[in-house]
This record gives sequence, structure tokens and C-alpha cells, in this order.
Amino acid sequence: MKLSKRIPARTKTVKINWCKKDFLEMNQKFRDVRANFEQPMDDCFWCGHKFIDGEMMSLAQLVGRRNEMLCQSCADELLSSTNKEEGE
Repeated sequence: MKLSKRIPARTKTVKINWCKKDFLEMNQKFRDVRANFEQPMDDCFWCGHKFIDGEMMSLAQLVGRRNEMLCQSCADELLSSTNKEEGE
């Protein structure tokens, strides 16, 4: 699996081992627990979308890195890239 996006003068690509699409619902309790962490995980790792209360978040494990939160649209893009790779 991988996500790619074009940024000025290059394309950024990250490889991902797995993704759990409907991992957790954003709520105030999650924000309170993560408030003192270095990375509060209150936005999408890939597109920067700020999660609102009641929105489902996805969890993805990046190759050689830690877990990251994704919004539903980025998770859909990631999971569809898996299907394209398998078809090649």
C-alpha cells in the first residue's frame, strides 16, 4: 500500500503496512487523553484535515515509522491503491 501526492517539484510517497479504516470516533475524551502528547493526532497525517467530534478516524502503520491517523477520504484512497497494485 502507498499514498502519493504531487507537491512543488516532486512527488511525496509513503509506504504503509496496514490500515484500519473505521478505527475510532473523534470525541472530547480522545482530545483530553492526547492533549499532553507530542503529537495529539487531531488531524489527518496526509491531508491535514482537522477532525471534528463524531467523525470516524482511520489508523495506518507507516513502514519504518509510527502509526498515524488518516481521514476517511485518505483511507479510501489508500485502500483503493492496494486494489490497483493487486490488479497490476
